[in-house]
Amino acid sequence: MALFLVTRPRGAEHLKNPSGIHAALVDAADGAAAVIAANALVQHLNTPFAGFDTTQVAATAAGGFAPCVFQGDCLGATYTGPGRGA
Repeated sequence: MALFLVTRPRGAEHLKNPSGIHAALVDAADGAAAVIAANALVQHLNTPFAGFDTTQVAATAAGGFAPCVFQGDCLGATYTGPGRGA
């Protein structure tokens, strides 16, 4: 499966959650499945990745890859590349 970065869209302050979890790196078949996989990592937070962007960052995950979440923003506020709009 492909490797996806799931991030809060640029300017989407309303999507911030109180726990500060704003990104995830997961392996999934597509972007929609990546959001589902990210939400499964933090089930106690009630789907914190709903409405988030997904960016495929690799065709396959390397051996030993473990899905993870990021507390805080994964991409800087000035970043305008994939996953944050232009």
